[in-house]
Amino acid sequence: MTDSIDRFARRRGSRLLKKLAEEVEGARRHPDEKAIHDLRVSIRRLSQCLNEFQQFFHPRKTKKTLKRLHRLMTLAAEMRNRDIAIELIGPADSGLVLILGHEREQAKRKLAKALRDWRRGDIS
Repeated sequence: MTDSIDRFARRRGSRLLKKLAEEVEGARRHPDEKAIHDLRVSIRRLSQCLNEFQQFFHPRKTKKTLKRLHRLMTLAAEMRNRDIAIELIGPADSGLVLILGHEREQAKRKLAKALRDWRRGDIS
């Protein structure tokens, strides 16, 4: 029984890691609202898998990967929060929208660097 759960956990983790790689590439190329949302969903799903099945993965690598995922999630959240605020404010306060747009661009640069670094890292 444990062997089958172990295989399931590793297969699931592998699929989620592959999906994350696709979303990282998509967000790196076109960091629009949908790409950032999809990246966040992918990060959340892989994190949940690693947490839920942690006994089937290497502890140090899992901890390191979870820290990196948390960092990516935080950076993506900075962009997503600005997107939502801009959408909610709309044309009602163009000054605030400009400030939020500037903050989003700063967050985008930080996330772009983190995504490049992620692609170079070994998280197998």
